[in-house]
Amino acid sequence: MHQFPHDFYGHHLKILILGFIRKELDYVSKQALIDDIATDIEVARRSLARSTYERYRTDPYLKTFPTA
Repeated sequence: MHQFPHDFYGHHLKILILGFIRKELDYVSKQALIDDIATDIEVARRSLARSTYERYRTDPYLKTFPTA
């Protein structure tokens, strides 16, 4: 997952849902959840590396934000 130097409180954030990774589950342990999140991150990273998603890297919708 991308590391950000600051939190997002008080800022605009735009998201674009491009796919589905897995259904919501009830976890028997916190570690099981952490492991699945790590897998989800890798699945998302590989999926977004595909040429199909390349155009979203520079999409104006994701790069422009309203001013106060």
